[in-house]
Amino acid sequence: MIVMTLPLRLTRRTLFTAAGLGAGAALLAACGDDSGGSGGLTVVTSAYPLAYLVTRIGGEHVDLTDLSSPGADAHGLELSVQQVMSVEQADLVLQIPGFQTALDDAIAKHGADNVLDVSSVVTLLPADAAHDEHAGETEEEHAAHAEEDEHAAGEGESHEGHDHGPNDPHFWHDPALMADLGDALADRLSELAPENAEAFTDAAATLRTELEELDAELKQSFGAVAGERPFVTSHAAYAYLAQRYGLHQIGISGVDPESEPSPQRLLALESVVEEEGVTTIFFESTASPKVAQTLASNLGISSEELDNLETQQSEDADYPRVMRENSTKLVASWS
Repeated sequence: MIVMTLPLRLTRRTLFTAAGLGAGAALLAACGDDSGGSGGLTVVTSAYPLAYLVTRIGGEHVDLTDLSSPGADAHGLELSVQQVMSVEQADLVLQIPGFQTALDDAIAKHGADNVLDVSSVVTLLPADAAHDEHAGETEEEHAAHAEEDEHAAGEGESHEGHDHGPNDPHFWHDPALMADLGDALADRLSELAPENAEAFTDAAATLRTELEELDAELKQSFGAVAGERPFVTSHAAYAYLAQRYGLHQIGISGVDPESEPSPQRLLALESVVEEEGVTTIFFESTASPKVAQTLASNLGISSEELDNLETQQSEDADYPRVMRENSTKLVASWS
């Protein structure tokens, strides 16, 4: 089950002070623990794809606390006092280092003995590769676009806001990487609860089969479209999708959705869009659509929403469904 926590908000500046409230914090924990947990392993996540894996593999044997909020920017996660304590006291915390500073800080304060570091399982792409716009191309194709990249990048683009480190956290757009993390999660849960090891292993095997089927389906859908298959997104959250299926991502901004594109960047993008015959500018539900919609309007083309899967938008919008819906929208933009 997913446990909702109290909404008392802390900035990163006050996080450590709040986490050390001593007796007051202990009292809050005692009074606020009304989740009605099943008594299983307590697991904390901070993004929907991680919660999806825990739910599918842990099942009834885990009590899940997902720190993300539907429709909110998961990059800018802030933690309440109770949420900080849930991180410290959990049997297992899934962490994507550099994705959420507040969670990184909370983990650094109490140590990492209860943490499954996603980057220890999945090879994360460098953040500049996401903004490089040509993940998934061959070396020859990449070289052919080098001059275009230099032109499109522009100068003076603002990257103020969150520091997401050297890596791109959005690995979940590759189902094969999700399956690999699922296997590692099953192993870690089995270490914590050996009596349920068979259930965890079987669930991970079932999920891997489903994800491999999804991967094959997406390969067929994307592979049916000839050419470079370019797509423009409000922030470069789809490098893993582009790499897996040979697509051409063009991010208005980089990995950080709060970075603001410079006027030079927008002018360069207009040229790239026209040269490559892009028909749709994609925006995301967890970020303002204004820039993407304005760019589309200026160019007289369509704008459409892609779900970046950082949070779950509705109970019906599970991981496989969203991956399929995103694929359908992308393929439609090339027809």
